Amino acid sequence: LSQFGRRAAAAQNLVVLSSELGSAPAIARALDRVSHPLVVGTLAGDDTCLVIAADAKAARALADELGRAIG
Repeated sequence: LSQFGRRAAAAQNLVVLSSELGSAPAIARALDRVSHPLVVGTLAGDDTCLVIAADAKAARALADELGRAIG
């Protein structure tokens, strides 16, 4: 995330993760593979990854964590 991530923002139970062009699928796959306890699932476009959390509180915590990883 520090290399390809750009920003993370919570929206209800979702986190919108913006990234460099073409890197969103790899980021989504990595988040799915680590079995993060706050991640229910992901959906990736080309430069945006939608990360689904169980609720708004989990999404805010996840957005904060991913934002710190981005730097």
